[in-house]
Amino acid sequence: MLGYYELDDSMVSQLPKGSKNIKDNIYDLCCPLVVKNYDSIPKDLFYLYEALEIPIIQYDELKNFQFNQYDDLCNYVKEFSKYLKLNIEIEEMEEGQVGHLLRVAKNARDLCHMLGMNEEQIKQIYIAALFHDIGKYKVPSNIVEKTGKLNEEEFDLMKKHCDYSYDILKDFLPLNTLNIIRSHHERCDGSGYPDGVIPNLDAKIIGIVDSFDAMTSSRVYQRRKTVKEALQELFLCGKSIEEGGKGKLFDGEIVDKFIEMMKGHIENK
Repeated sequence: MLGYYELDDSMVSQLPKGSKNIKDNIYDLCCPLVVKNYDSIPKDLFYLYEALEIPIIQYDELKNFQFNQYDDLCNYVKEFSKYLKLNIEIEEMEEGQVGHLLRVAKNARDLCHMLGMNEEQIKQIYIAALFHDIGKYKVPSNIVEKTGKLNEEEFDLMKKHCDYSYDILKDFLPLNTLNIIRSHHERCDGSGYPDGVIPNLDAKIIGIVDSFDAMTSSRVYQRRKTVKEALQELFLCGKSIEEGGKGKLFDGEIVDKFIEMMKGHIENK
C-alpha cells in the first residue's frame, strides 16, 4: 500500500499499481506517503503522518526505500485508516460535512504548544483528538442524527460513546491515549461523564477545543455560533458562578490561553 500527494502524471505512472492519491480522501491513510519534496506537503498533513509514525518519502528517494521493513506498519496503518473512515460517517451524520476531528486535533496541538508541553505529549493529545468521537459509530444513528434535544434515555446512550471509543481502539493505541479519549467529556466541576471526575490536563485540553468546534460548526441539533459567541461561552464556563460565570466546567487558565490563541489566528488571517 502506497500513497502519494501532489505528484505529476509522469511520477504517478512510475508508482506501484494501486497507489492512492490521498488528496482525494485524507482519512484514507496509505503507508508510506510519496511527495515531490517535503516542502510540497502542507504542514498539517505532514504532522498527521509524523504523529502516526508513517514514513514520508521524497520521490527521488523512492528507489532506495526499503519497503519490506514496513510490512507490519502498513498493516497497522490499515487499521487506523479503517477507523478514520468511520469518522467520516460520524461527522456526516452530525454535521453533514467532514472536518471536525482534524480541526480539533490541529487546535489542540497548537494549544499544547502555547502551554509549553513536550512534543511526545502533544502527539499523544493530537492522536486522541483524531479519534475522540469514534465510539459514536456504536450509538444508534437515530440518536446521533436527532435534530432536537436528546431525552434522558437517549443522552445516556450517547454518553456511552466514550467507553465505546476506548473499547474500539484498545488494541491500537497506548493506555494513556485511550484514557484521554475516554475522559474528554469530563468537567472540572465533576458534572461530566463517563465517571464524573475532574479530568487531567490532556483531557481538559481536548474538552475545551472540542466544545469550541462543536459550537462553531453546523450541527443537526443546534444553531452555529459565531467565533466570538463561542469564545464568550467558553469564558463563562471557565468561571464559577461567584466569579460571574456559569460554573467551572472548564479550566479557566486553559480557556484564557485558548481564547488568546484563537484571537491570534483571527488577527493573522
